[in-house]
Amino acid sequence: MRAFLFFIFCVGFFELAAQLPEKSVNAPTDTGSYQSKDTTAAIVIDKSISSVGNDASVAPYKHSPKKATLLSLCLPGAGQVYNRKNWWWKVPIIYGGGAALIYGAVFYSSNYNDYRKAYEFKVLNNNAPVGDVRFDRYNDPATLLSIRNSYREARDQCYIGLGVLYALQIVDAAVEAHFFDFNVSEDLSLNIQPQFVMNGPMSYNGVQLTLKLK
Repeated sequence: MRAFLFFIFCVGFFELAAQLPEKSVNAPTDTGSYQSKDTTAAIVIDKSISSVGNDASVAPYKHSPKKATLLSLCLPGAGQVYNRKNWWWKVPIIYGGGAALIYGAVFYSSNYNDYRKAYEFKVLNNNAPVGDVRFDRYNDPATLLSIRNSYREARDQCYIGLGVLYALQIVDAAVEAHFFDFNVSEDLSLNIQPQFVMNGPMSYNGVQLTLKLK
């Protein structure tokens, strides 16, 4: 009986001794375990930050020809500013030319209306004086008609010029945007060398031109 009790005591002691190191490892007072957890958390945070940086670098800035075209459609010169190439002299030309054409259209349109009214007055009133030196110096109403037509043609040409200028600045913005990322190699060379070609019984001499772009 004593031997059996001694055996039970030994088994319980060894079991308790085996459990003591495990409790000391998991104890909250162990600073080593907290340091390992903090290190793991720091590694996870570093990985997340590095992944964000990698995602941002995957999609670089891409110049959009469509956006440049739409900007020029909505506001003349805006596409040139978006392209950031030679806009500082293109935009003043666009607006300076547009202002000059608008001024010309208003000027010629005003004179056209004046001569049109003077011509109609003379025709309806048997070539009576209009009361304005500009028109009364012409005795023939046909002269007034000719001058009226010339002002109308000049006015129409200003309107056409405005349309052409508007279309050209759109085309310029679109083309400039397409070639925004175009890189011309510095190795541009033209190689000229003689060439002898055999074609069956016939042969001929020539010169071969080779233009190297890249």
